[in-house]
Amino acid sequence: MIKKLTLLSLCLPFSLHASIDTSVRGYLSAKGNYYTADAEENFGSRARAQLEQESKFTNDFVLVNQVRFTYSSLYTDVSKNQSTDDKNTREIYLGDNYLKYKSSSWVLQTGYQDVGWGEAFGFNYADIVNPKDLRETFYTDYADSRLPLFLVNFKYFFENGSLQLIYSPEPRFSRALPVDLFTRGVLPQTNIKTNTEDTPDFFKKHEYGGKFSTSFWGIDASIFYFSYLDRDASYVLKSASLTNVELDETHSRVKTAGISVASTLYDNFVFRTDIVHTQDKKINSVSGFSLLNTPVDMTNVVLSLDTPTYSSFSGVLVLATSRLSKDLPQAFREKNQTYSIAKVSYDLGSEKTIDLSYTHEFNENGHAVQSLFTWPVNSTLEVRVGAETYWGDQNSQLSKIKNISNVFFGIKNYFQL
Repeated sequence: MIKKLTLLSLCLPFSLHASIDTSVRGYLSAKGNYYTADAEENFGSRARAQLEQESKFTNDFVLVNQVRFTYSSLYTDVSKNQSTDDKNTREIYLGDNYLKYKSSSWVLQTGYQDVGWGEAFGFNYADIVNPKDLRETFYTDYADSRLPLFLVNFKYFFENGSLQLIYSPEPRFSRALPVDLFTRGVLPQTNIKTNTEDTPDFFKKHEYGGKFSTSFWGIDASIFYFSYLDRDASYVLKSASLTNVELDETHSRVKTAGISVASTLYDNFVFRTDIVHTQDKKINSVSGFSLLNTPVDMTNVVLSLDTPTYSSFSGVLVLATSRLSKDLPQAFREKNQTYSIAKVSYDLGSEKTIDLSYTHEFNENGHAVQSLFTWPVNSTLEVRVGAETYWGDQNSQLSKIKNISNVFFGIKNYFQL
């Protein structure tokens, strides 16, 4: 794909090619961490790299080529089961690679890209288009968790609003945490092997949807719909013994519709809400010696309130709930999940910040704390020091990822060639 897009620029008329404004930029980042819970390893590491070339043929016609590299030891750090997919550890893949053309009233962007719907902190239920790297559990790293998707992305602007239509001929799936973190107490086997499902070939499966956005009376509102292959996997039992089980991933078609609303209230408080309903989402549960894969409807709601800055302090309050239409005994998740997040940020000046957030899971009494100190040393170098810890009752979703608890030191360097 990179070669094809580069050849495209070479095949343009010479008069246009001579006027191309090209820039090359990217970043390198590395993070080392020490696990504070009962992980398989004491130390872990992660690394990211990104190289991007942007070519402007005119102010309205742009070509972007981007390559990303990721490495993470987390999968093997916290699980006794070795991954059969090397992509769970390291991967080189296309990032943003698209052609963009815009006029005074519309934009057409075609290629690998990110589409972000919804704006809620921590639980962005409306962000359904791109697959995610779910190994990124730190809230601040959410933007890095999106994986690019090939899209034909058309957006038309009109007075007080816009209409966006998207189509993907190549569904892709999220990178998940080890499944055995969530099956302890449900599956008795200690060794669990999972076989990932391959991405469908181009034009074998189709995804489509759109979003209508408008503003009125100081309120930003949107409605959206997307028909797609579920980014999250459900599992089919392939084989089992007293100590070993082998699972095949499967991704069925789901349909999601929702609304998002944001408004500025008195004294610059910002209220946001997403209400998202998904049909035919498959949830795994165990009945006797059978692994069931039951389609259910799921409704997710998030409410959040951002505070203005007072004496260098600002905050976010979040209430989120996820509910299934059926109660499935011995399921991989509970029927109802309700969470709250309280986040406080302090501005130290010179763009140095401290963030502290606490997450509470109501139904199963789970807890999480995340803290982060960010220090932009200069315009190209950033240092981050932080910690995340999870605990609670055995069946809580937050307690299930307690082995991820760690303290870390990270560094990120931006460059432009």
